Amino acid sequence: MRNIHTIRRIVATMANRLKKMGLTLSAAFKKAWALIKGKAIESKIAGVTKGNRQKALHRLLTHYTPNQVNVWLERDKANLHDNNAVAVMISVNRSVAYKMGYIPSNLAYVISAIVDKGIRLKTTFKEVRGHYTKYMNYGAVITLQLS
Repeated sequence: MRNIHTIRRIVATMANRLKKMGLTLSAAFKKAWALIKGKAIESKIAGVTKGNRQKALHRLLTHYTPNQVNVWLERDKANLHDNNAVAVMISVNRSVAYKMGYIPSNLAYVISAIVDKGIRLKTTFKEVRGHYTKYMNYGAVITLQLS
């Protein structure tokens, strides 16, 4: 169990970031406390159409179950397009890591502050979506939860 002061600091950091995004301070604190209390957030992975990521998603969909996919987040401070970029890294059965994409920028604004403070997030792979017809791309969904 975490120290209550640490928990309050995490909540305050998240709430301040959410307030800067346009929420009222009250709504920001409610959302931050909801995340702290163990509610999970689902998020799409942005940038999955770049490079060979569509082939990787197709392979994940056809060959592996979500339980076999390991997911973790890495802070990408060298990203020129987004100062708060958080990369989504995956590996299958503990194999070589692959950068699948990024957390969307509106969520990365909050998550980057948490990751920068050294707080771990439990990240799980939920599913591959899309490609319902030939011209549609695949997408991926992950679940984030404070550990």
